[in-house]
Amino acid sequence: MNSLTPTQRDRGLERLRRLTFGATAGALVAVVGVGYVAAASYAGKSSTNASATAANTTTSTTTTDSSSNSSSSSSSSSLQAAPQAPTTGSSGSGTVTSGGS
Repeated sequence: MNSLTPTQRDRGLERLRRLTFGATAGALVAVVGVGYVAAASYAGKSSTNASATAANTTTSTTTTDSSSNSSSSSSSSSLQAAPQAPTTGSSGSGTVTSGGS
């Protein structure tokens, strides 16, 4: 088995470095290209009935923060407010009894 000279080894490493860089650049271009084609081919759906309804609907919501008792309102929004989770307040301690004889 023949050993490589330092010059041959350096040229081989430089060639490998160029191939690695080229493969990385090519993969990046391919990913961006596929992403662009995917985004261009599926732009989403639009329903004229839903668009007209959303354009003509205005909502007004009032939210109250229980810790600061401040309220704010928002109008002319086509987004609906998320329903508030029910709050339960309890005081005292609960007693759990398991088993028994």
